[in-house]
Amino acid sequence: MPDLTTKIAEQAVWIEFAKHFKNQDTALAYLKEILEFENVRMTDFFHMSSKDVELYYKNMRQKEAAGKLSMSTLSKKFWELHSFAAYAADHKEEFGLPGAFEDYFFPWLKKLRQQEKFVHSVPVEDMDALYQAVQEDLMAYTMISLIHRAGLSSNEIASLKPDSLAVYDNGTFAYIEGRETVCYIPEDAAVILERYINERKPVEYLFYNRNGGPLNKMYICRMLKKYTQKAGIPAYSAEKIRTTCGTSMFAYGAGPGQVAKQMGITKTQIQKYHNRQYKDNLLVKANELVKIKVEPPI
Repeated sequence: MPDLTTKIAEQAVWIEFAKHFKNQDTALAYLKEILEFENVRMTDFFHMSSKDVELYYKNMRQKEAAGKLSMSTLSKKFWELHSFAAYAADHKEEFGLPGAFEDYFFPWLKKLRQQEKFVHSVPVEDMDALYQAVQEDLMAYTMISLIHRAGLSSNEIASLKPDSLAVYDNGTFAYIEGRETVCYIPEDAAVILERYINERKPVEYLFYNRNGGPLNKMYICRMLKKYTQKAGIPAYSAEKIRTTCGTSMFAYGAGPGQVAKQMGITKTQIQKYHNRQYKDNLLVKANELVKIKVEPPI
């Protein structure tokens, strides 16, 4: 197979691009990625099509799914390919490149970075062990289920008050201060939450310490450390457990926009209405895709 990268290395556009690097090793790493792309797709870099990049992306995702490379490595590959392609596209007239040449890597890089946020999830068997370990602590059980299934952060858990919650005809939702968006509470987590509400003390915050005051992030951190140790699993952080919510939604077919909204990335105004369905029924449907279900404590 011909060494197609030799042609790239001799191109004036590459020589000029490579001047931006402080050491030759970095430039060679970029060149290696271009070589791999050309060899996999059997095409010249400057004559590639959008379909070439799409098929290359799918090929690399298959390798990632098979454990042959990590998501971060895959993102790095597309970042390097995008960087050179973008530079070449911006200077194609100056260097006499084909007029149709474009940076087809950037859209796929954006897709990878959206998904990369959610790849570091907790294995199902470890979550099961954690729920088993926390059976006798209903408040902790409820907090973990909201982090795991609804994608709430430690700070959001600590800030919840009973009036942050609203039950509509199509489900239970929480208004999170600072998010400017509603958060759907999946049905299984809502059942656990309802049981907890019926047994909690009548204090200002939904979750509270021994004195009835609000929790802080450190309290939740210590709580998770206690129960992960009891479960005999790694000391997963709340953020690590939270990413599992996004990963599960991706795995069962939810789109990036639906996942982002559940995790509080997008912003949309909401008003609370009683005896009406919440307007964003798509968010409910996205969560219905997820087949994981958390059982209430015994």
